[in-house]
Amino acid sequence: MIRYAADAGYRLRADRVDCPVRMLWGTADRLLPWPSAAARVRYEWFPHADWIELADIGHCPQLDVPLETAHLVIGFTTS
Repeated sequence: MIRYAADAGYRLRADRVDCPVRMLWGTADRLLPWPSAAARVRYEWFPHADWIELADIGHCPQLDVPLETAHLVIGFTTS
């Protein structure tokens, strides 16, 4: 998927994101493994993001722990 996007010319322009960002990352993510896949996102693309690690949660926290995920999103967007 990432290779396809790169071959298609898609480039993430994280420097153009000018709103607050919260990242939720499951430490049991098998598609984008923790912490290796998260390092670029966290330290290069969005170093100022509010970062939350979800222990023992997979790639889709909205499916694994829907209420907790909803609270984390709502709590961030209402503050």
